[in-house]
Amino acid sequence: MLTRRHLRIKVLQAVYAFFQSESDRMDLAERQLLQSLDRILDLAVYHFSFICELVNFAEHRIEENKLKHLPSADDLNPNTRFIDNTFIRRLRENRSFVRHVDSLKISWKEQEDIIRKIYQQLRDTEPYKTYMSISEASFKSDKEFIQFIFDNLVFNSEVMQFFYEEKNLYWTNDSHKVVLNLNTENIQNDELYRFADKEMAQKLYKRFASPEGTLEITCEEAAVYPENDYNISGFVVHRIIKEFKESWDEFTSMPHLLKPTGGEDDDREFLTRLFRQVVIHKAEYAELISSRADNWEFDRIALMDTILMQMALAELIEFPSIPVKVTMNEYIELSKIYSTPKSSQFINGLLDKLVNELKSEGKIKKTGRGLME
Repeated sequence: MLTRRHLRIKVLQAVYAFFQSESDRMDLAERQLLQSLDRILDLAVYHFSFICELVNFAEHRIEENKLKHLPSADDLNPNTRFIDNTFIRRLRENRSFVRHVDSLKISWKEQEDIIRKIYQQLRDTEPYKTYMSISEASFKSDKEFIQFIFDNLVFNSEVMQFFYEEKNLYWTNDSHKVVLNLNTENIQNDELYRFADKEMAQKLYKRFASPEGTLEITCEEAAVYPENDYNISGFVVHRIIKEFKESWDEFTSMPHLLKPTGGEDDDREFLTRLFRQVVIHKAEYAELISSRADNWEFDRIALMDTILMQMALAELIEFPSIPVKVTMNEYIELSKIYSTPKSSQFINGLLDKLVNELKSEGKIKKTGRGLME
């Protein structure tokens, strides 16, 4: 279910944390890497559980309206399109989903204000009115409506995000604010800008620095790491809705985050092997990078750039079935997300040079149809 880019991101975060910790417990770091994937699925389950609770709330409202002293015709003959949503009904009956909810001890009993607010927002939307007015719903239209609720009312809701943060459910290794303390001595230090736009920071420094030559800049996490666990959990929700079939019964297992294909194409094998290769060959890859980085001392290269290139080298050398172009493109794109604005050009140029040399030395060997050169 997760894409290879998601897996690379999780390895990148794990390697970065491992190198920063200066620990020698690679086994513990690998276990934490796998646990971080479980947390993504947990959060997706929370999202679905909340939508199920919205349906429960709507059902309770219908029952309460029937008990009014003077109920209207609509109260006595309510439109049950939403509470009869077939996707939600099948989801609530699914045993693997129910077990996951139970294992997390999810309860929304104390969040009625949030549920009521979002339910009212839902009722005021045109898609809700349209959905409730259609003559006959299909499983496809039911899924599409749940997707609408998630995208427009749940996932991007500041109230929901605040709730997850307060409950420590907003699981992101990088969920924090980055504070840059700039002064006349460090203003040119590239390492300082691993998580911020150097050009923008220096413009702010030039304009707002104190008379003593200092300036503190706070960078919000969301602007620094757009691909965090919360966003990946949104992708998982999309995929589960897409893959969920009308023919599934209560015994059908929910989709897995990792594709168990076996061999090198197995997602778990790719994830753990990539992490191990980067850690094991850290010194070797560092020497390769240092020897080809013209006019750059290795310790002056941003740590994030170094890790991205070490991961790329691990893929190029140790994964014969992954095309060189795929590896190059992926890590250049990741550098645009996780590193400085100019890092992608630097990484592209250095990797291009390393690929040519490693090919000539016979250290990059690609096998399989369309990969042999």
